[in-house]
Amino acid sequence: LFGFSTTWGMVCGFFGIVYMSWLYFGWLPQYLEIQWHLSIARTGWIAAIPFTCGVVGSIAGGRVCDVLSRRGFSTINSCKLPLVCSLFGVVLCTLLAAYSSSSFWAVIYISLSMFLNMVGSTSAWAMATVAAPQNFAASLGSIQNFGGYLGGTLAPVVTGYMVQATASFQSALLVAAGVALLAGFGHLILVREPISL
Repeated sequence: LFGFSTTWGMVCGFFGIVYMSWLYFGWLPQYLEIQWHLSIARTGWIAAIPFTCGVVGSIAGGRVCDVLSRRGFSTINSCKLPLVCSLFGVVLCTLLAAYSSSSFWAVIYISLSMFLNMVGSTSAWAMATVAAPQNFAASLGSIQNFGGYLGGTLAPVVTGYMVQATASFQSALLVAAGVALLAGFGHLILVREPISL
């Protein structure tokens, strides 16, 4: 599986998706408290909004893959298209969040980012079942997940160092947008056809 560009594209794409997920899983409450000076009580309720949007995005992602497949897209492209588009949308929303002028808009953009990121996550897991022969699907999924774990490991650490160094989340959000952009292009370029073994 490591000899195919599709595998590496899936690793790259999932690296970015899980990096973005763990940026918010690890830092969203502190972001709202430190960057926007919201109380801990308000932070809890407000931080629930983006995660709720993420749940809706997970469901929507699966639905989009199914609809594209029924409309004649190949099984791999019905997963690739929503994944790549969602990552590019995550880039835009994260950039808008980085330059937000109020906590209201920051939460709106982060909620959209979480929605789109979970569309991408669902699409990535659907792709793991169609990008290789069925007897390799679990292995391909675990390799993809390894890429995600690398991203998930780096995101909280990189964000913490950047916030400590700059006393702001802006640079951390800009780096995250760059990671998502690279992941989207990596997936777009490297995932071309199903793996045939």
